[in-house]
Amino acid sequence: MSLRPALCLIAALSAFGCTAPSPVRLDRVPLAELPDHYRELWTAWLEEAPDWGERREACRSDPAVCTFLVENLAAVFLGSYSRSELAAHSSGGHGYFERARAELLRLGGDAVPTLMELHLIGDGATAHLTAEVLTAIGVPSIPACLERMERPEAQARRRAIHLLGQLPHGHDLEPRVRTALAERLATDEDWLVRKTAAVAVAHRGGRDTILYPARNALTRALADPDQAVAAAAAMGLASLDDLRAVPDLIGFLRRAEQDSAFALYRVGQEALQTLTGTTGRRSVREWGEWYRTWEATRKKTRDTGN
Repeated sequence: MSLRPALCLIAALSAFGCTAPSPVRLDRVPLAELPDHYRELWTAWLEEAPDWGERREACRSDPAVCTFLVENLAAVFLGSYSRSELAAHSSGGHGYFERARAELLRLGGDAVPTLMELHLIGDGATAHLTAEVLTAIGVPSIPACLERMERPEAQARRRAIHLLGQLPHGHDLEPRVRTALAERLATDEDWLVRKTAAVAVAHRGGRDTILYPARNALTRALADPDQAVAAAAAMGLASLDDLRAVPDLIGFLRRAEQDSAFALYRVGQEALQTLTGTTGRRSVREWGEWYRTWEATRKKTRDTGN
């Protein structure tokens, strides 16, 4: 494997704050111009030195060196993809792209800050690639998402929220996650951020140990002034598979009918059919009768112990 110039993402990270997604820009610094320790570390990775694993673990104790390594690995990871330099299947997946991705996963939480910034500011391909690695890293990515949900840029908030919706259950962090997503869904000034939050609340709620926080947040969002947000909330409620949401969806359907909001009426019908596992449209009155029958059957079963 030939030596390549070390890459640096300083230019890309300092570009944060631009309003539109942009390709990640990489500054090249020749190996000879790097400080000795940095040059030796990067050369060891390029040459697959036998002691590379020990060198990687040792650099974790020095934040500056660890950041240097992560930024360069991220540059190789993204740059190799953009140049279509993926390993051939017959090679066993041992190209620059695959090696850099594997190292970022091994670094785990130490790689999250750099990957998150790239995820927020990059173009679509960069956002997709970094999201895949951050999702694979898992729970250590959650605090970075929560922090960046407060950014002034709507794109940054939206991408952080979308990623958070894909991450696994946060264990002790989950109460913070529930609160933060519910707040964004209820109060964010950008409708697309609120819609993304509705989807994220539903995704996480469906995997959560308790349903009511997600159900309550989505129920409140049924009244969102933006139809796209309200529709996302309705379908999110349906995905939770909690029949206690049926009355709220019937109310949603009634309001849509009264307001002649035909798109929302169709969404309400679809959400109710999905949640109840039934087919065919019903009127508001007929849905109410369906729910009362279901509720009576459930009560009878509970009372008789069958």
